[in-house]
Amino acid sequence: VCRQLCQEHGHFTRLVAVSLPLEFAPLQAAHENEYLQLGRADGGFNAPWEVFYGKDREDIIFKALADIYKKLIHIERYLHEKDTAYLPLEGAGVVGALGHGVLGVADGEFSLGKLYYMRTRLPQTPYRRLGFIAKAFTPMLLSVERMHSADIKDWDNHIAQRELESLNDRKAMHGLEF
Repeated sequence: VCRQLCQEHGHFTRLVAVSLPLEFAPLQAAHENEYLQLGRADGGFNAPWEVFYGKDREDIIFKALADIYKKLIHIERYLHEKDTAYLPLEGAGVVGALGHGVLGVADGEFSLGKLYYMRTRLPQTPYRRLGFIAKAFTPMLLSVERMHSADIKDWDNHIAQRELESLNDRKAMHGLEF
């Protein structure tokens, strides 16, 4: 049913079942600053020494340094997440379906055409929240209107991972496990 509704509204994507915490509120001007701060807080990982990886005999040292640096970044983000005060959002729920640029909230009663500011977390990045702006096209389905590029990448990776898990589960049920 959700897939058909998505297609009727011009969203041609596969939906995967998920269970992600969601906070939301009708979009207000105050949400814009938090949205921008969440985008700046991510900062991609680019260790300057990775340029040399594989060019010298010391590649193991460079690899170890890169791994240590990544772990320090994860710890720093976790500590930052604990200390960050977010704007209170009036609604809370659970994302039950996820697609590329689309999300479904089972208990959602969203107003059609209205913009919402939303925050969620993905299991692979529990130390940071994804902030985005979505527009309701049914009372339970929303299209993502604005999301930071790093968050889109993580969002799409999570969908691909869930699709793969679902495929493996179905194959295992039929005795075709990889």
